[in-house]
Amino acid sequence: MGYDMYVEDGPDEAERIAIEAAHQQLKQARATCTGVLEAYQKLDAATRSYYRFSVWDMGTARDLMGAFGMLTFEDEPAWPDAADYTEARAALEKAPEDEDARQAVEAAHARVSAAMEAVCIADPAGAGIAHYKLCSNDAWLVSPREIEAALKAYASAAPEDRQEAGRDFGLWDSWIRFLTQAQARGGFRVC
Repeated sequence: MGYDMYVEDGPDEAERIAIEAAHQQLKQARATCTGVLEAYQKLDAATRSYYRFSVWDMGTARDLMGAFGMLTFEDEPAWPDAADYTEARAALEKAPEDEDARQAVEAAHARVSAAMEAVCIADPAGAGIAHYKLCSNDAWLVSPREIEAALKAYASAAPEDRQEAGRDFGLWDSWIRFLTQAQARGGFRVC
């Protein structure tokens, strides 16, 4: 269990080429049983549009981000009511051949999906990343504006505090690099 984060605009062509080269190197390393660890490290380094935290590591990252003022703590938006979809599904199950029931399910599904996406992409007005977006893997979009505000808060912290965070939490520096890259490429989804 963990948090997978994907840059919204996906990998660019240079990253795709670097990932493919790293995959080939890993394949060769596995075949010869030499340099496998180094090949995995190169693959990790080539993959800039994806980041993963375990549940525990995300907790540590959130704590540090909170301490640096990188998060906002507003309420999570309300999720849409899916009752019309549930009712339409029940009607279709009673009459699986009913074309009107099938169309009602499709229309209700489209409405609920659109409403859920609207919740996921909501860009709160706070100065930083909305805390709730880093507490579940519901496909939240962390916007470039949120990331920019978070990185500004981090940059304003004392250099010794930033260095200490990197020493105390080994993933911190790579997380900041990921945020910086994601900010310039449409933000990132938390899945």
